[in-house]
Amino acid sequence: MEQIGDLLIQLAIVILPVFLYETLRLSRYHVSVPKRNWKTTSLLSGGIVALSMMYPIHLGGHYYFDFHAIPIMGTYLYGGAYGLFPAICSVIAYLLLYGGDTIWIQLLDMAFLTGVSFWLSRKWNTFTNHKKTIISFLLASLYALLYLVGSIVLVSLYDSFTPVISQAYVYFTIAAIALAVAMAFQVYLAEYLYDNAMLRVEMQKSEKLMIISELAASVAHEVRNPLTVVRGFIQLFQRAEDIKNKEYLELVLTELDRAEHIISDYLNLARPQMEKKEQFCLSNLLDEMSTIMSSFAAMQGVYLQTEIQKDIYMVGNHAKLKQAIMNIVKNGVEAVGDQKGYLKVKAYQKGDEAVVTVKDSGVGMDKEQLARLGQPYYSLKEKGTGLGLMVTFSIIQAHQGKIAYKSEKGKGTEANITLPILPLDISE
Repeated sequence: MEQIGDLLIQLAIVILPVFLYETLRLSRYHVSVPKRNWKTTSLLSGGIVALSMMYPIHLGGHYYFDFHAIPIMGTYLYGGAYGLFPAICSVIAYLLLYGGDTIWIQLLDMAFLTGVSFWLSRKWNTFTNHKKTIISFLLASLYALLYLVGSIVLVSLYDSFTPVISQAYVYFTIAAIALAVAMAFQVYLAEYLYDNAMLRVEMQKSEKLMIISELAASVAHEVRNPLTVVRGFIQLFQRAEDIKNKEYLELVLTELDRAEHIISDYLNLARPQMEKKEQFCLSNLLDEMSTIMSSFAAMQGVYLQTEIQKDIYMVGNHAKLKQAIMNIVKNGVEAVGDQKGYLKVKAYQKGDEAVVTVKDSGVGMDKEQLARLGQPYYSLKEKGTGLGLMVTFSIIQAHQGKIAYKSEKGKGTEANITLPILPLDISE
């Protein structure tokens, strides 16, 4: 049947571009979680809308139906208002060429699609994948129902009901069901492919961490022992009164201390991050940390501010988490440097999570630098290794938490840490 062929063409037009987007963008190697590109999405949507309206489903007589609503709603939900421009241009071009007496219905169609999509887009990213699939199915069903009502009104104004029109409504019902299913499937597929891309990035990070951990376990102890011996003998030489070039010995000791610090970072990667779990007050931990770091910040000319909510409790490793947060604060203070700025630590409870933000007024970072944070051997410090921040990420992940950085060049950096405060199973 002609209608079945047209229906299959419509399904191919709206579904295949999702795989195309995955091939062009999501399947590539990413150093960080890929963000949805509204430019690519909008260009694809413009082409999809044009093709969908050019090859509609022939319902019989002079009645047609197509799935252009799917890319329009999908683009608005995932790409925002800016991404909708090519799709709207495609619809306007079609109306100017083939609009006829149905222009007012098409305008109402566009008003509904953009209005509902705008209303949903504000909360769309807060929904779970399951909820997104259900909402998209119901939204497409509502659109089809309103389209049916509009067509009935149009028939009652210009035509009379005939067997051809009655048969067209049967075909339309089948097409409407296919529209709702296709919309739900497209949303499910888009979320599934995006989750897979995120999983690939996390697996790459885990593999790097595992390799470095194995290297640390096999090398760090063996290197540390001779360094300790060398350091001891140099300290003995320093006690001699007739020794020459004592400043060189000081330099050697400084570099040995730096090597010791690097080895300690490697050992932190090799050790299990959660050897010991205990219930502790996160608020007290942050107060202790701020007391310790305030003197370091003052020496750097940085004003340390704190705004910590009381009585936030969680389960984890007190010492490890303190080490991780101190590392983030230390990086923030060093980022401010000689600018005589500020660093603010804020902590509060939000639902079943504790949110800790560390914001500085330092030099900031660009997008490329942000994407590489936490990778081994990548550091913005002159003599840094990047292992300290990698240890920090590992510790927070071991506490089932998340860390995200926001920054802009010349406008400072903000680290946002979320940690669960619900009791964990200490017996694990």
